[in-house]
Amino acid sequence: MAEYVQTFESETLCECIEIVKDVQDGNLILGFAIGGGIDQDASKNPFIPNDSGIFVTRVYPGGPADKAGLKVGDKILQVNGYDVTMATQKQAKKRLVKNQRIVRLKVTRPNLIEAELLESTEKDKPADNYRHQEYI
Repeated sequence: MAEYVQTFESETLCECIEIVKDVQDGNLILGFAIGGGIDQDASKNPFIPNDSGIFVTRVYPGGPADKAGLKVGDKILQVNGYDVTMATQKQAKKRLVKNQRIVRLKVTRPNLIEAELLESTEKDKPADNYRHQEYI
């Protein structure tokens, strides 16, 4: 279930995504990986150069994030209402892996309509430019 929100400060279209975690080997999983954060080298960001935000670097086909509509390249703005725009990668991961069955994300993409059209090609492109990615 996607909800689109127009933000006023940057005129960026945001999408609210609700992910219901799967249980795998007794662990709750989201089925995606993140990269970036204020503790990482923003010049290596393959999505928006010099942006130190938290970005989705991989989405596992058929996983909870894929089913919810999360896309590679999405910039995560909030996790369950918590602002992660100025978070380290570790802080963002901590918010994402909390022992909660449902995670609500607010994300943005450069162009939500364009991202939908490019879904099939973008999904399989690894974002290996990041030195460190967190799988969650």
